[in-house]
Amino acid sequence: MADGCKVERVCERRGLPTLPERLVERHTETGASLRDLERFFNREVLAAAMRAAGMELLDGEAANVHRLLTAEDVSHAARTEARDRLARAGVDVDGVTDDFVTYGTIRTHLRECVGIETGRETGVDADAVRETVYTLVGRTEAVTERELSRLAETDAFDAGDLTVSLTARVACESCGEEYGLRRLLERGGCGCRGAESQT
Repeated sequence: MADGCKVERVCERRGLPTLPERLVERHTETGASLRDLERFFNREVLAAAMRAAGMELLDGEAANVHRLLTAEDVSHAARTEARDRLARAGVDVDGVTDDFVTYGTIRTHLRECVGIETGRETGVDADAVRETVYTLVGRTEAVTERELSRLAETDAFDAGDLTVSLTARVACESCGEEYGLRRLLERGGCGCRGAESQT
């Protein structure tokens, strides 16, 4: 199992032996999409980590905390507050988020470990890509903020309470336009998209 896919490794480490089977059931019996399975898996991993730290979970609490940690429309302050609450309870937040999977990882697990064909969902899911990108940006902000705080505790760096907000910019080498990452994703591409479809 240690050499298996990420889904199997995480389930073994988190004490979730039935979760792979539940993924299959949701996919085959209820028609859950890969993105739905991604959310379900990550929420279960988060809930397991919270319970292991001794936190008592109310119905829907893990789902709400997962949203605060990953959703693109959550403010930086709300995300930081959620992370701090988990850390105070003894949850290794970075360890948990590192165990989160993408819908692509779920697809690989279903295909290569279970033998279930997911051909109808092989196309790129724009919403899933958007969520993945925003999650990575949020995680980078949190890690940068944490490391700067650690540095501020030394004599080599003098700073107060720092809040990190990253602004990614994307330049298209074809049309020469430059956009903020969020604007580019929200508008569905840059100006040369239509031109390429006509060539």
